[in-house]
Amino acid sequence: MARPTRLQLAQAAYAAYGGATGGLNFRGDPMPEWDDLGGVIQHAWLTAVQEVEQQLLSPPPVPRPTDAD
Repeated sequence: MARPTRLQLAQAAYAAYGGATGGLNFRGDPMPEWDDLGGVIQHAWLTAVQEVEQQLLSPPPVPRPTDAD
């Protein structure tokens, strides 16, 4: 199975958010469908997914010695 695209991940995250909130946005209003969000909000979801991908793919930080070591 192919890895989902960033767009597919953003749409899935948006749908999961709706599932967790009963389909309501942060104002308590019904969430629009993905295609009705507008470019700015879609871009925000895509950016959030990109950040999560970067966090998952970046190597773990190397511990720095402390004064106690």
